Amino acid sequence: MFTKIWFIIARYAAVKKITMNMSAVLNKQTDANTGKDIDTSKNRPYRMSNKEKALAYNSASTEGVGCWNYECRKCGWISETLVE
Repeated sequence: MFTKIWFIIARYAAVKKITMNMSAVLNKQTDANTGKDIDTSKNRPYRMSNKEKALAYNSASTEGVGCWNYECRKCGWISETLVE
C-alpha cells in the first residue's frame, strides 16, 4: 500500500503540484472544568496571543503520533490518510 502511494506521488512529482497535509502533536494545558487555557507556571487561566499560538504551532512535534495525506493541487487527487 505504501509503495503504491509513493508510486503515485512519484508519477505526479514532475508536475510539482503535490501538497503534503500533516497533523502534528501540539501540547496545551486546559482547565477540565472551564475549558480555558491555563498558564501552568502561574496556575491561572489566560488567553494565548497570536504570537504565542504561532510559536506553539512552529514548535509542535512532528515525531511520534501523527497523520498526513498527499494532495495534487492540479487535478484534486487526495491520497488516503496515513498514520504513524
